[in-house]
Amino acid sequence: MTQDERLIEISAHIKNRGKITIEEICTEYGISYDSARRDLVKLTRQPGILRIRGGAILDDKSVSLSFAQRSMESPVKQKLAAFGASLVKEKDILFIDAGTTCATLARHLDTPCSIITNSFECLYEVRNKSMIKKSVLGGSFDDFSHAILGEMTTQQIRCYQANKAFIGVSALSSAGITTDLESDANLKKAMAAQSTQVICIAEASKINTQLMYQSCAWSDIDLLITNERPPETIMEKIDAFGVELMIVEC
Repeated sequence: MTQDERLIEISAHIKNRGKITIEEICTEYGISYDSARRDLVKLTRQPGILRIRGGAILDDKSVSLSFAQRSMESPVKQKLAAFGASLVKEKDILFIDAGTTCATLARHLDTPCSIITNSFECLYEVRNKSMIKKSVLGGSFDDFSHAILGEMTTQQIRCYQANKAFIGVSALSSAGITTDLESDANLKKAMAAQSTQVICIAEASKINTQLMYQSCAWSDIDLLITNERPPETIMEKIDAFGVELMIVEC
């Protein structure tokens, strides 16, 4: 096996398991410690892989995009959001978080229900749907995320009870959901606390990424909808906390 072939396999191992050690490389490929070290030096020049003492890990730090930089028209996002909307039953009471995926979900809603949202985009998508009762949370508008946020918003959430909460996912790692903004992290946790079922819709590209502020933990999440089987590090959390996983072919 050439070094390039070996690097492809090692890279796949890291993306699937989250890490690899030099000892594992030596054992798996029957090469010396120095050869394994040279493999890692070359491999960690690639984005997304970070060299650490004794091995390498998946570098799951990422920079999220502003609302204006994201697209609602992604075919994958459309299919995931449509599937999420299909789970809504008549007379359900929903929290719908801000974000392009949640706004796309609102576009697909066609069932009589009630929504509570902190998103003007979500409200716009249901503006002509008279069978949907609409409540909008107050607070400060954040230009980056296009979300209504703040302590006032979080306090208002505590006045409601919902059947389902569709929580926006900026990043999803073994820690759970993380965000760029502390106020956004707190809002998501508040929505989860006031809901019977917490649903996260996340494109595969959001999984194994991490941002600064901790929001909902895996113990808060009931259902994850995505388009690919998550890596093993995430599957371990899904299994440990009994999270239902739905993979939508896109």
